[in-house]
This record gives sequence, structure tokens and C-alpha cells, in this order.
Amino acid sequence: MNGTLVRPCDSARAAMRRRAQAVALAVLVAMGGNVAARAGDHGVILDQQLDAQGRGYTVMRVWGTFYQMGQAQAELLGDAIVLGVQQTKAYLDQFGAYNYVRGIMANAYFTPDIDDEIDGMVAALAISHPEEHIDALDLKVASTAGEWLYGCRSHTCWGRYVAEPIRTLSTRRLDFPTLYSSSNHHVLCARQPADGSPRWVNMGWPGIPTVVTAVNEFGTIVSLHDYNCSTDFAAGRMPRMVATRLALTFATDPDVSTHLPAVFAELQNYELMTGSFVNYYAPAGFGGVMVENPYQSGPDFYYYRTPRVEWHHGEAMITTNTWTDGTTTPPDENFGADAYYDDETPKTQESHWNLLAESGNGLHMFSIAFRHRADMTIWADGRIDGAGRTPRLEYEWSELFGPVGDLTGEGRVDLADLSLMLAHYGTTSGAAYVQGDLDGDGDVDLADLSLLLAHYGDGT
Repeated sequence: MNGTLVRPCDSARAAMRRRAQAVALAVLVAMGGNVAARAGDHGVILDQQLDAQGRGYTVMRVWGTFYQMGQAQAELLGDAIVLGVQQTKAYLDQFGAYNYVRGIMANAYFTPDIDDEIDGMVAALAISHPEEHIDALDLKVASTAGEWLYGCRSHTCWGRYVAEPIRTLSTRRLDFPTLYSSSNHHVLCARQPADGSPRWVNMGWPGIPTVVTAVNEFGTIVSLHDYNCSTDFAAGRMPRMVATRLALTFATDPDVSTHLPAVFAELQNYELMTGSFVNYYAPAGFGGVMVENPYQSGPDFYYYRTPRVEWHHGEAMITTNTWTDGTTTPPDENFGADAYYDDETPKTQESHWNLLAESGNGLHMFSIAFRHRADMTIWADGRIDGAGRTPRLEYEWSELFGPVGDLTGEGRVDLADLSLMLAHYGTTSGAAYVQGDLDGDGDVDLADLSLLLAHYGDGT
């Protein structure tokens, strides 16, 4: 072959698929016919440490359709989700505001995937906690606390500030009071959608389908900061925690340099409830910070800044809660970023984390050391009021999502994964992600099949 990629015609693609199936079946026979697929639910708790008051952490993975992932969360964390709804209602009822906020959420715009996930939770809670009569609006109210206020600090670096194999370091601290005790239950949740959209890891609380801090498989941390917190609750507007999730999951092009402009253009199609910064910390300098205000005459998302050479060579970014065009340090910066980056020696994840950990006591912290797509180290912890903090949770991406070849998210590589790959075998994805593209080169071919077969039977 001369190295030119030739897209096979339909008949040739079918022949390729048949050959792949024959190879796969032969390998399975050699493996002793171990073809039993794991059955059952769509979620698993990987680790959990809670005290008698339900404070602590849960690490979990969910997979399947958005509805199924919602069901799984409610099946695994039903009591905690109910507590969060009860405490949200009690908190707002102090001001006579709960029914008012329900009315706002009834007219708000939620993306279809979030609606489906919430519907799955409602269905599962109707079985496990029928006496609570929890509906979708209850969960939407509980999932949009960040509509009112989230103060934060974040920073990211690459280039001279990192050393191979790390390509980017990003850390975010959520500075927010604890409104009620259920916020002391911190949930690190790995999500693997069945539709082939990007996998992502969320740092939040039980049953929260929206995003305050999360990272997708491309290594992009998307997080919400408070800025210009004016609000417009007119019907049809999108809560900013919904916008943050849309930003996290929208882009699928293997070329990460295209993501920020594509996400920004998509978000300009929506009217937002609340002013905000939305961090879009894509790796290797391809990220930025998007700014929106509900009272703009044009699109609410009206500006985004990208790295500027005037600030530490354009190889680092910082976000606080005040405006900067990226050429200067924002005036409310209070954690020593300038001094940290004046020292141009490569940073470690430990030092990147400590810069924020030592200067505040955020409700949660989240950090990644990014190497390649779906290859990163994730750290997170959360504040437990009156009892310090959770242990720092330290995971590799592969530990959260299972072994190489686990396309279904069930935690093992089996016949279900092989069948899914064969269904896409021979597909060239172009700009879209296709399930089965294990090596990330834009197609599903023999190299991907070989990877899956090499790991067949891995997992639990």
C-alpha cells in the first residue's frame, strides 16, 4: 500500500466486516468460548466512604442510554438523591421560594439528554421511594443550585510548564458555601453514553445530571465560575449548569483545536438565565474562557478569551471571578499564580493541586494530568463541613472506565463489546466519534479489533 486512505465501497466494507467476524470468532473459540455478556443494571459503585450522616464520597460508573444512566444513579444512590431534594426544598421554603423556582424550571430549557437522564431517575425513585412523589421538576431544582452563585479559582498550563509524558495540567477549586448537609456527599461519576458521544467524569453530588466541574475524554475540563451574576428567568432560557454540560459533551472532532470555536458557536444559539464565565480548558493551549450575559443585545455568549503571550508566554491560563482579557492577572487573584508561573521549571500535578489547596477550602477540588485522549490522571476531593475533607481520590482514566475494549462500560471486555465493534467495523468517522475506534485514528479497523481481542476477558 502507498499510504493513501481509500474509503471502501459498500461491498468491500461488508467483506471486511465478514473477515473481521471470522477472525474474532476464531479467536473466541481459541479462548475457550468465553462469550457470556454481563447482564443487569447500568451502573456500579467503585468505591464509597460515608459516615453515619451520609457525608463522604462515592466513586461510580454508569453506562447505557441517558435514561438508563439516570435509572442507575437512582438505584445506587436513591436515599442520597431523595435527601438532596428534601433539603433543597427545605432551604428554598425558608424564603417561600420553592414553588417559584419550580415554575422557573418548568419553563426552562434543558437539553434532551439531561431530560432523559432525569426521567430515568424519576422512574427509579417511583419504585424505590414512591412515598416521596419526586418528579422531574424536583430534580431540576436540585440540579441548578449553581444558577445563583458559584465563586471559583482555576488554572491550567502546558508547554514549558510541563514535562513528558504530561502535556497539560489543569486544576479547579469550587469556592461555595454548604447550603445543606447533602452537599457533603461528593460524587465522582464516570459516564459512558451508549450513543457514542464523549465519555466524561463529573465531580458533583448525588443525582446531579448538570455540570459544575467535569472532564471529557479529550482532556478538556469544563467548569462554571461566577461572573456578572445578573439573571433573566424568562421562559425558554437555559440554566448555565445545563450550558456547562452541553459545552462538555458537544464537540467530537478528533482535532481538539476545533472544539472551542465549535462549542462557542453552538452555545450562541441559546438564551441563558444567568451571567457567567464557563471555563473550557482544552489541552495544550486550545482552550479558553467563554463569557455570557443574559442581557446582551445579541447572543448571550458574546466573547471568549484564549491564551495570550502577554501572560506567562501564552502557556498558562487563570480564571477567577472577575474580568480579564488574558493579558493581565485578574484583580481578585489570591492564590499566587504569578509567582508560581514566574518559576518556569516544569510543574507536577502535586504542585499544581497544592497551589489552590493551600490557599482555600473549596467545596470541591478537581485536577487532571493529561497525556493523551482517554489517558490522564484524575484527582478530586471534597469539603466535609466540621470534619475536614474527603481523602484525595486518585484515579487513572482507565480505572474509572474499565479496561481497553470495554465499549459498553460494564467493566469487562466481552461479547457485547465485540459485537458493538463489529457493528461499526470498516467505518471511517471523519469528524464524529465512532464506538470501536480504540486507537483514536478516526476509523474502526483491524488495529482496533486487535486491541479489543488482546484485552478480551479483562475486567470484573
